[in-house]
Amino acid sequence: MNILITGGSRGIGLAIARELAAAGHRLLLTGRSEQSLAEARSALGEETLVYAHDRTLGGAAEKTAAFARERGFEPDVLILNAASFYDATRSVVEPGAEELERILRANVIANYEWTRTFAPLLEGGRYPRIILIGSTASLRADTSLYGISKAALRNYALGLREELKTSGIGVTLINPGGTFTERRVPGGEIGPDRLLESRDIALLTAALLTLSPQAVVEELTVRPMLGDTF
Repeated sequence: MNILITGGSRGIGLAIARELAAAGHRLLLTGRSEQSLAEARSALGEETLVYAHDRTLGGAAEKTAAFARERGFEPDVLILNAASFYDATRSVVEPGAEELERILRANVIANYEWTRTFAPLLEGGRYPRIILIGSTASLRADTSLYGISKAALRNYALGLREELKTSGIGVTLINPGGTFTERRVPGGEIGPDRLLESRDIALLTAALLTLSPQAVVEELTVRPMLGDTF
């Protein structure tokens, strides 16, 4: 299958890309860093396509769709993984409204725009699926702007599932707890045994794409054994 992954050159996105490339899928990875994308392509193989841009800017989704068309890449699956994290404070009172606007733009509005662009292209795909990477922060009273954005993303994903099922497009939301990536962990050092591995999420994502066409996992929640750390 042809699979597009946003934020596919680092962290969870890169782990997902590794699993899907190993399974024989053709990939298009997007991200902001040309260097990280080049390194990912080198690791995954020259058949992997990469496109560098800031996905939160207007027209980013349309430009990516044009890039895909030019290279004969007709997407079957869209994995919306890229996200922004705000950890300057755990307060939902202290930050200015501009910070909330920024994180909502990155974690909700951008995904909304990408879905509007790519959903019509997925309808003719071999296995039409949209997979969104959320967070367990959406499932609790999380005192952070990140939690607000992920709760909004969850509501959007559940609504998207209902609306797109008659179009034959399955929608899955994965809510990981704290996950070990190259990003700094909020609150200081946390042992890796208290965090999920990026490959945990990658293995689940790859498994979703092996189910029968009529099977749709609507939501998955995955936490470290001892529960959330942040």
